[in-house]
Amino acid sequence: MSPIDSSSISRVQLFSAILYGTLSVVMVLINKLLMDSFQFTFSSFILLPQFILSLIIVESLGRCSWIKPVEFSTTTFWRLFPVGCVYCLHGITSLVALSGMNVPLYAALKRCSPLVNLVLGVLVLRKAPPSKGILVSVMLITGGCVLAVFADIVMDYKVYFYGVFSVLCQGLYLTLIQRESEETFSSIEIFYYNAMVSLFGTLLYGVFTDDLISHLFNMDIPFSMELWIVFAMTIAISILFNFSIIWCTAENSALTTSIVGSFKQGIQSIVGAIWFGDVSSNPLFFIGIVMNFFGGFLYSYLKALEAKLKRELKHGGRCSQQSV
Repeated sequence: MSPIDSSSISRVQLFSAILYGTLSVVMVLINKLLMDSFQFTFSSFILLPQFILSLIIVESLGRCSWIKPVEFSTTTFWRLFPVGCVYCLHGITSLVALSGMNVPLYAALKRCSPLVNLVLGVLVLRKAPPSKGILVSVMLITGGCVLAVFADIVMDYKVYFYGVFSVLCQGLYLTLIQRESEETFSSIEIFYYNAMVSLFGTLLYGVFTDDLISHLFNMDIPFSMELWIVFAMTIAISILFNFSIIWCTAENSALTTSIVGSFKQGIQSIVGAIWFGDVSSNPLFFIGIVMNFFGGFLYSYLKALEAKLKRELKHGGRCSQQSV
């Protein structure tokens, strides 16, 4: 590969990571604004428009020849069915968890996703076990999160269950995306089938849990222009985010996406604490958040060092082959 090609690829990888990190921060904050300030806590109504519009956008762009059209295939649908199911579960559980947690605590919990990715990377992707430094950083991340949870004065076990389950789903989702993108599927294809499967999954969730039917005619909230603007922004940003997480993982890896998540969750915690202010005054809460954040930073730093070492070894191997 020529230097120009390598530079072009690295720019795409960097841009996909920055886009994912930025959209992720904005999406969490605007979802929290919608649910807290406007009391719009209806998960099905937040998710369904995202998936419907995602399908319409991909179909429209394909017909206009702006992207390669995605032709429906039953084989591909069932191949990517698990990816869509896991993402649907992730979306629903994340919204429920966010509605009952403050933003710093939610970010701390989400920062535990590298632990899931490490385990799944070894079990599913057959990667080598992590180094001692990585294990220490993951212990700091998880230990800090546990401290923050037990220091939370308003402990809702149902909310925490949804939060932990969303972390497990996120780790599995990223691992599945990486596996499928490394084989034959493009980011657009995964995005398209993911939206299709998630659409049916959200409908089933809304019907069987009564989240959709009961709220369809009984939304006891005042509708205003501000609400519609925030709701429209939530849908638009969520669609872009859904594509960015697939693109970032496909261009980089599940682990890289988790690393970017560790950095953006630090920003998310600070902005969320200032903006919403619903933070526990318990010292253990702040100690836990600091431990969690430091563990995330250490983890990211060590993974960056590992990646640099691998590149240097690979470059050294090529140079030695050329000299021979």
